Amino acid sequence: MNGTAETFIAKKDKPSFWLLHSLGWMTYVFIFTVDNVFFYRDFNKLGLEVFFPLVLSGVFAALLTWPLRYIYRHCWGLPSGQLIAAIMIGSLIVSSIWTPVKNLAMWYYYEDFDVFALISGNPSEDFRWYMLFMSASYAFFMIFVWSTLYFGINYHYRLINEKKLHIEAVRLSHISQIKMLRYQINPHFLFNTLNAVSTLVLRGSKDKANGMLIRLSTFLRFSLDNDPEKKIRLYEELKALMLYLEIEKTRFDDRLTVKFEIEPESEALLVPSLLLQPLVENSIKYAIAQMSSGGLIEVSAKCKDDSLHLEVADNGPAQDNAFLDAAADVKEQTASGHKGVGVQNIIDRLNVLYPNRHSFEIIRGKTRGYRVQISIPMEYS
Repeated sequence: MNGTAETFIAKKDKPSFWLLHSLGWMTYVFIFTVDNVFFYRDFNKLGLEVFFPLVLSGVFAALLTWPLRYIYRHCWGLPSGQLIAAIMIGSLIVSSIWTPVKNLAMWYYYEDFDVFALISGNPSEDFRWYMLFMSASYAFFMIFVWSTLYFGINYHYRLINEKKLHIEAVRLSHISQIKMLRYQINPHFLFNTLNAVSTLVLRGSKDKANGMLIRLSTFLRFSLDNDPEKKIRLYEELKALMLYLEIEKTRFDDRLTVKFEIEPESEALLVPSLLLQPLVENSIKYAIAQMSSGGLIEVSAKCKDDSLHLEVADNGPAQDNAFLDAAADVKEQTASGHKGVGVQNIIDRLNVLYPNRHSFEIIRGKTRGYRVQISIPMEYS
């Protein structure tokens, strides 16, 4: 799957900041040049040469607004009131610097104003310092327009990317459900389960056989009826996982022990549906099935630092060619060091649902087993 969040952002059609920044201030120079040449020609003593002080003014404005980009980057998460205040303050500061520079450039060309005498502290007698800030409101308005355009353009493309991510999340959810059902309802899974039911019937354990069929039907109904576009509470995810494990425990009997360590406050948090089941299935397939006794799977969930931390661990036999080598591709490994479609599907879904806000890590035990650790933001229904 190549359609991760990073891929979407890399492929977005948003023009570069420098292109828009340059075009914006070039437009400013062009508009005011035309304005002075054609509409204020009776007051414009420079004619077309007014272009030069306007170019200087535009260059200074571009240089002064450039740092605002990095300041505004830290303001995205602010409430609307604080964001507007930040824009107003930023525009005021930049315009208070730009106005004197712009006025000096215009005076130098229009009135042969001695800028160097002013800098050296010897201005003309008719000069007043407040004159440097003439047209400050005009300068403030220009910087404010630049700031609002900066946020407006970025918000526009963020909305486009969020729409793409939502569409991809829905698509991946459907793909996930199809893949999950493919090896939940595949002949091998059904054969093992029905074969276990048949064995129980032959042994006269009709109650156990009936209970296993009921759990199987309930689990498959959950898989079919669950809306893949919506997240579910961790409590519901664990209920489905327990149904699956009860079926497998009937097959493996004493060979499989399952331990849950779930913090009560985590049960109300939202998780992608069918997130844990493929990890547990791989542990059973590649760890428990390889052991004659003492198989253990541990599932834990806890809240820490505004994140939900999930873990699935087994005590299966470790492999010599473990995937933890720096050259190994972690994305193609399961909880027991085997390749699996389910784990790659989980990674793809997490990349889209929680871009840059999640972690997925596979850790090999010192002597035996593997553990998969997932961290996602805390979300309540």
